Amino acid sequence: MLETLFTSSSNLHNLGNIANDESIFVLPYIDEELTRRLTEVLVRRALHPGLLVLVDDDERLGFMKVANYVCSHSSSKYFGYLAQDAFPGDGWLRAATKTLNESDASLLAFNDGRFYGTLAVFGLARRSWLQTLYHKYLFFPGYNSHFGDTELSAIAIHQNKMIFNPGCLMVEVDYEKHTRKNDPDDDALYKLRESQGFGGIII
Repeated sequence: MLETLFTSSSNLHNLGNIANDESIFVLPYIDEELTRRLTEVLVRRALHPGLLVLVDDDERLGFMKVANYVCSHSSSKYFGYLAQDAFPGDGWLRAATKTLNESDASLLAFNDGRFYGTLAVFGLARRSWLQTLYHKYLFFPGYNSHFGDTELSAIAIHQNKMIFNPGCLMVEVDYEKHTRKNDPDDDALYKLRESQGFGGIII
């Protein structure tokens, strides 16, 4: 069974190291009611053990910083990331774990209903691979709110380490997504890092 751990960004420093033998997921959120409803579905439909760390971002640190903190203070074979606007298919974690276990891929892109394996909007990664990129972090820590998943996906694709299984369903449900623009600073940073091979990772 998927276990859950609820905390807040203001309490992260009190958690210590979080451990699970197989998979840990981080889910930062700001809408508690929505997230509580989502959590019930995530747990019921996981059909596989793991640990879901849900972080109420009461300090408004942002998705990237919260995800990086949990990644850097945890241990597991796989580390994944979700958001409050996700909605899972049945057996989402069982399918994702099986897909990675039976491959030599390092980043699984969930089927979000939009990018179909070209961008891991929601993803599950081998921690051993992540440690070759940014040491202890999930995303490059220079981003504020966008492009962390884009860079991670671009590196995985370049290294032939991305895998996509349409049966690993995690749909992004955001009715206003098209009305919001990306952070311009993040956009500029991504273009700069891409031109430099993401810090020399893919040169």
